[in-house]
Amino acid sequence: MLTISFKKGALIASLFFALNLTAVAGDRADTWYQIGYDYSQRGRNTDAFKWMLKAADAGHAAAQNNIGLSYLHALGTPKDKKMAFSWFDKAAKQGLPYAQSELAMLYYEGIGVEKSTQKAYDWWLIAAKQEDEYAQFNLASVFLEQKDIKQAYYWFTRASNNNHPDAKNALEKLRNKYVK
Repeated sequence: MLTISFKKGALIASLFFALNLTAVAGDRADTWYQIGYDYSQRGRNTDAFKWMLKAADAGHAAAQNNIGLSYLHALGTPKDKKMAFSWFDKAAKQGLPYAQSELAMLYYEGIGVEKSTQKAYDWWLIAAKQEDEYAQFNLASVFLEQKDIKQAYYWFTRASNNNHPDAKNALEKLRNKYVK
């Protein structure tokens, strides 16, 4: 009976230890992200990239997004469109709306990946449903290009309600042109 209790106790202790290691790893990723963010705010992009990459490698979605931005805009690292796509993809698959919107734009423009309007639309829709105002605005713009005024109006309105900087103006132009 003592052996069974010990095994249960050892199992519980092992699980507790494993969960604590996971929590520590998550805390480290948050800490690395914060260090990278602080460096980026001071314009030290190379240092920011180094710390963000540590956090991104540990699975931190916001850090993965920032690494994508770094590769896309050559911030602290050489420009690499394929690497930018790869990091945005990782962050987007974790559910980060901003990364989903960025990934959509890369698909739409064919930057670092083969151009795909359908994949761009799919990712913008996912992000837009999470209230990402840039995804909403871009969806509206696509619908306007396709002359789907009802959908364009709907998405411009949502983007405007979420304070996209250009949505109110676009919505007003749409109303003036199509609503009598």
